[in-house]
Amino acid sequence: MTAKLSSDAIEIGVVVRDADRSLEFYRDVLGLPYLGDLDFGVARMWRFQAGTSVVKLLRFHEEVTAANPPGEVNAAGYRYMSLFVSNIDDLVAEVAQFGGTVAIPVTEFQPGSRFAFVEDPEGNRIELLDVAAAAAGAPDGG
Repeated sequence: MTAKLSSDAIEIGVVVRDADRSLEFYRDVLGLPYLGDLDFGVARMWRFQAGTSVVKLLRFHEEVTAANPPGEVNAAGYRYMSLFVSNIDDLVAEVAQFGGTVAIPVTEFQPGSRFAFVEDPEGNRIELLDVAAAAAGAPDGG
């Protein structure tokens, strides 16, 4: 059977321990528009728009002790999210100014296409992709 998707969006949940620092990172550093928050009794969720998708930060009221292994992406399981941006240099500089980790600096991986990996305050990797220049030069316009 094939899933009959009713939306082209994906929503990703990121469990955080330091909600204030994480909110500042996603809202102020990455500049994702804040959509609102919800309280589920056992946890609070803050929602941010990322294109047609949503990044959901979730803070449990009881302390969370388990965590994904930090660092490299060469491990099994969900390891990073990707955001397509047109201001990659500015965002990487903002992350560094915030005191965040720039795991892989801006790197061209094919002509006109660049990426970088940064980490949020919890150590979750975020891939920033700037492929606009390559898409603009494509014969079909992207």
